[in-house]
Amino acid sequence: MNPRLWHRRLAQAPRPGLAVLSRSWRGDRAGTAQLALISLVIGVLPAGQVKLTAALATALLSAAGGSDPQVRGILVCLSLLSLLGLGAQVLSLLQSRAVQRCQSRLSAHMSDEIISRATLFTLSEVEDPSVQDSLQRAVREVAFRPGMMLAQLVQAATQVVTFGSVGAILWTLDFRVALLAMLAPFPTLLAQILQGRRAHALEHSRSEERRRLNYWQHLASQPNSMKEVLAFRLAPVVLANHRRLLAGIVGADLRLANRNFRLAIPMVIATAVLTVSAQATAVLIGTDARHVAGLLAVIQAIGMLQGSMQQLFGAVSGMYVNQLYLRNVNEFLALGHTPPPQGELTFPQEIVAGVEFRGVSFSYPGSGQRALENVSFTLKPGQVTAIVGLNGAGKSTLGKLLGRLYEPTEGSIVVDGVPLTDFRLDSLRDRVSYVFQNYVEYQLSVGENISLGLVHETDQGAGRVEAAAREVGMHEHIASLPQGYQTQAGKLFTGGVEFSGGQWQRLAIARGTARSASVRVMDEPTAALDTITEAELLDTLATASAGRVSLLIAHRFSSVLRADRVLVFDRGRLVEDGDHQELMSLGGLYAQMYEAQTAGHQGVAGAGTGAR
Repeated sequence: MNPRLWHRRLAQAPRPGLAVLSRSWRGDRAGTAQLALISLVIGVLPAGQVKLTAALATALLSAAGGSDPQVRGILVCLSLLSLLGLGAQVLSLLQSRAVQRCQSRLSAHMSDEIISRATLFTLSEVEDPSVQDSLQRAVREVAFRPGMMLAQLVQAATQVVTFGSVGAILWTLDFRVALLAMLAPFPTLLAQILQGRRAHALEHSRSEERRRLNYWQHLASQPNSMKEVLAFRLAPVVLANHRRLLAGIVGADLRLANRNFRLAIPMVIATAVLTVSAQATAVLIGTDARHVAGLLAVIQAIGMLQGSMQQLFGAVSGMYVNQLYLRNVNEFLALGHTPPPQGELTFPQEIVAGVEFRGVSFSYPGSGQRALENVSFTLKPGQVTAIVGLNGAGKSTLGKLLGRLYEPTEGSIVVDGVPLTDFRLDSLRDRVSYVFQNYVEYQLSVGENISLGLVHETDQGAGRVEAAAREVGMHEHIASLPQGYQTQAGKLFTGGVEFSGGQWQRLAIARGTARSASVRVMDEPTAALDTITEAELLDTLATASAGRVSLLIAHRFSSVLRADRVLVFDRGRLVEDGDHQELMSLGGLYAQMYEAQTAGHQGVAGAGTGAR
């Protein structure tokens, strides 16, 4: 390998460890300083043990060869050795506690850093599979890699001190012994580094494979998916895919294990040969009477140096492997992110002229097909505007553009003549209320499921939560629950109460309607409701409010008929615009959809009167 490349890698080697240490210092300065001091003292203790062992050996030989037994000197050495041993054990316990403290705070600090970074991405960026892979790798590694890295850094620092102090003593006795003892762990270190590189390369290459495995595990373990797995008897399909992916992962792991085994055997032999050579050299130079007294200390120093070097290299190789995985965290944190443009204006509490789409087109990232194409219309305040069309017509996309969850590919959206991009993004989002078709079932208390819609509002009182629940017809049911609004919703956590699909949807509607919004987007808000509940809710949801733009995306014409105006979309284009009667008279797509949906009802209604 190019010497310059080796030099550059050697210069960069300490950086990951120093970065982790820096993060630990920012997260807990007192704990990190305490850990550094304890590690320094622990590192020096072995040198003291070697010195005391040499003094004890000298005292014992003197006692054996002389008339005066020198008992006092022997007892002093033994007592000091005992105190050093006890001190080492106590300090090790203190070090372990300090490491656990710093590890916990370090992982929490870095996990918060990752989630904070994730919340900055736009919806389009989060939907990018490469971003998802990077995020999942970062979340997986941050739980334990930084803590492992810190522990190995502490171990390495401790062993460097031990190596330096004990090695200096051994070098003064005989440099050949010291040199052989220091070289012995190098083959094992090389094997560990190469094995770590192979493991990281394998794991990095199968991130998507891991996600696919997790997906099949999710299908087989979550209530929402298990109902279809059982009803359609999909267990063989789930198991076949799960086993196929597992077989690929396990097979790759076994092949890696075999390669590592073939690499490790010669390295272990080389380490053993160097270790025996160091011990043999120490014995040979210790046959001289002048050296016999220190032979025990020399052998002990060799053992300590060997152990220190092995632990040092083990820590270094572990750090090397962990920094490879920590690259996943750093890569995610370094992902390119372009903040959406925003101005300084506050979004209006009441809309006067309306929300205008001017030649808006939109394509999803990576898609060559436009979801919306050159769309222009105005949403008037005080009106409920329904959006209808066949599947894939771009209806839900329109709603997401209003809150800048997506940005138009072409064209612009203006509110009272002001482009959306001129408003502060937080102000805009606080004034746009959503009831999504695929709403979230928050595994929180019932009250929190509603109050999440009020997070950024001044008035978050229980009165507004209860009012929203009454508006969607859920108050009586909530009041009958064991803990009322404090009852845990969903069965994911202990003591939870499960809701029907319609009840979950009503909670989602309450969450959206509780907000003081000047734009309300309702995407299939009553899809999971029975007809009676739907009729009751629609009278509320489809009531126009002065100063508010209301957008109702629906397939059910029971919802559409309550709207003041209907926009009809087909393949991303606005093809019809008017109220129900006007659109029926056109005899176009709207009329076809209405007749197709109501034909059966008309037949039943006319059965007893001679009608169709």
